[in-house]
Amino acid sequence: MGFIANNGLTGSLFWTVLITCLGSSFLIGYNLGVLNLPRRNIEAYFNETVVPNTPELDSNFFYTHTSTIFVVAAAIGAFSCGWVADGFGRRNGLILNNIIGIIGGVIVGPCVLVKQPVLLFVGRFVIGINSGITIGIASLYLTEVAPRDLRGGIGACHQLAVTIGIAFSYFITFSFLLNTENLWPLAVALGALPAATSLVTLPFCPESPRFLYMKRNNESAARKAFLRLNTKENVDTFIGELREELEVAKNQPVFKFTQLFTQRDLRMPVLIACLIQVLQQLSGINAVIAYSSLMLELAGINDDYLQYCVFAIGVLNVIVTVISLPLLERAGRRTLLLWPTVSLALSLLLLTIFVNLAVSGPEQYRTAMGIVSCVLILVYICSFALGLGPVPALIVSEIFRQGPRAAAYSLSQSIQWLSNLIVLCSYTVIQRKIGGYSFLPFLVIVVICWIFFFLFMPETKNRTFDEVARDLAFGNIVAFKRTTALEDRNLTIFTKQGNTASNADGPASESLLYSRNTNNNDKGVSRSKDVVSPNPE
Repeated sequence: MGFIANNGLTGSLFWTVLITCLGSSFLIGYNLGVLNLPRRNIEAYFNETVVPNTPELDSNFFYTHTSTIFVVAAAIGAFSCGWVADGFGRRNGLILNNIIGIIGGVIVGPCVLVKQPVLLFVGRFVIGINSGITIGIASLYLTEVAPRDLRGGIGACHQLAVTIGIAFSYFITFSFLLNTENLWPLAVALGALPAATSLVTLPFCPESPRFLYMKRNNESAARKAFLRLNTKENVDTFIGELREELEVAKNQPVFKFTQLFTQRDLRMPVLIACLIQVLQQLSGINAVIAYSSLMLELAGINDDYLQYCVFAIGVLNVIVTVISLPLLERAGRRTLLLWPTVSLALSLLLLTIFVNLAVSGPEQYRTAMGIVSCVLILVYICSFALGLGPVPALIVSEIFRQGPRAAAYSLSQSIQWLSNLIVLCSYTVIQRKIGGYSFLPFLVIVVICWIFFFLFMPETKNRTFDEVARDLAFGNIVAFKRTTALEDRNLTIFTKQGNTASNADGPASESLLYSRNTNNNDKGVSRSKDVVSPNPE
């Protein structure tokens, strides 16, 4: 524990992050990738059990929908995660969700033994609910328990655990392990083990201090939890910031989900929260995770090497995600969102070219083009793991204040899973229709979203939630703006809402006044800066 303590991590924080990641976040990736390599065994299972009774539908249709039903359920779970996080708490919400994960794994286990495909679909639905809830609450919990200067790295541990889950699911479904005619359901059921481990151990971890103070109004418990988690910052300063934020919140009505769409200062944060999930999913990443074996077949990779290429994709995803953790604090979120995405877009463009050469070119060049295509997929994975992998969940947690944060998480994660659903439902259809050009729709979406984020996405590194929310309140272009965290701390936000006194039937008047008078005791300098918002329409 010496290394941990020297880097500002307490033992409680270390175990909280470890248990949350391996008991919850890990399962998202594991369940996304576990049916990739067993595709042929699963299709054979459907040919034996379902296809004879539904001749109009082939086994590929049913195989695709094992992923589809997972994603639909995940969208439902994501939409409810805000209610779970605020109603039960961040930690306790994850504990309850572990039970759902265990149930899902147990349901799938005997599906081959009893020859009931319905168990596979029901189990995948339950597992999807678990994953949808996890992806919102786990990110929120990790962000709220982390010291400010470690928030990027700890928040990104969620994505790292997802990538480890993906890689492990590829490994466990090698042909010499569980990728056999009868054992592939056991691979799906194994997801219950991390959930059971978390169910037993997570109750010993502290609840989010921010949740305890802001939602439970329990300062004593918040102080105790903070001291267990954070030795880098002063507890009185932390409580003071929460107290100030709570005072502002008390002057506002109880936050309602519909305010995400009606409150003017939330328009840009909500748009960013949704579009960043669209960009992450419609970049095509989960088509690669779920169907990389199919992609590599199309690119000309020999069956003997297919599973090893898929596993290499998973391992590389983990390695580059590890590299991205310190970069999130050094380079910043905005930088890692933008520039690796340029590399990702180029890899999609080149993949389109070389996959088409592999399919339609001379036979003697097919293997060479397949190898180049495999390398480009690895470049794509590296680019994603550096930026679009860890950044979105972190960004969503950092651009909202306490009041709307859980609701915004629910909305953004629902958008994420719905976008994922679009990709998983459409990719095999698109691939059959346009073959090697199936990467082009992803490329177009990536370019459009990149332009938006280049213009409007501010840096959030080492800034308070309130500072970032202030930066986004007006929706100004930030591409050429350089604002330091110190300058931000000379500003604080006060939101005033009310109706115009002269016209009872008129629209609500809403203004944002930013002001902060700071007194530098060391230098005796007093500074102030006031910015008043434009009049509302």
